[in-house]
Amino acid sequence: MLGLDFERDDPETDFYLKDEYSATVNVFLHFTVLGVIALVSGRPFLFPSLGPSAYLIATGEQPRAEGAYHVIGGHAVAVVAGMIAYALFGNEVSAYVVFARPDPAFSMEVIYLWASGTVAMMLTTTAMLLTKTNHAAACATTLIVALGLMGGLEDAIIIVTAVAVLWYLHDRVISPLAVRYGFKPRDARAE
Repeated sequence: MLGLDFERDDPETDFYLKDEYSATVNVFLHFTVLGVIALVSGRPFLFPSLGPSAYLIATGEQPRAEGAYHVIGGHAVAVVAGMIAYALFGNEVSAYVVFARPDPAFSMEVIYLWASGTVAMMLTTTAMLLTKTNHAAACATTLIVALGLMGGLEDAIIIVTAVAVLWYLHDRVISPLAVRYGFKPRDARAE
């Protein structure tokens, strides 16, 4: 049965409004700040792999998923792995351009992207396991870079900076306020 309780007194309650509200507000604040930075700087401080990271952080997922070492470190590892793979195999092509063509099937550009993406994922997986920076959302970052969607040193710095801003904003501003006002979400996987 769907309950709208603010407090979880009934273990049968499927919808805990305090958690859903808190997570939604957290994500809104994360992306509002990063959106303002993107607006003011004219740089891509919003990119797809921030979504999964913001979700993990905002919903109070397990500390391994939301700690600075894992979030920032995982994305940093992913950026480096993606840059290495793209430098070796990307051949200066971009998935935007390749897949916008009328018929890219069986083209060398698709092979370059395939090789770059595969090697980036292999490097990212290995490096995250070796460094214990496990953060699954960073696997999207490595593909963004390896597929030529974002790349180069400037974009690498922007990616890691945006992730650091996301984590810092949550850990040092939003989370303390959520605890203070009773809106700190539970780990959604703990049940």
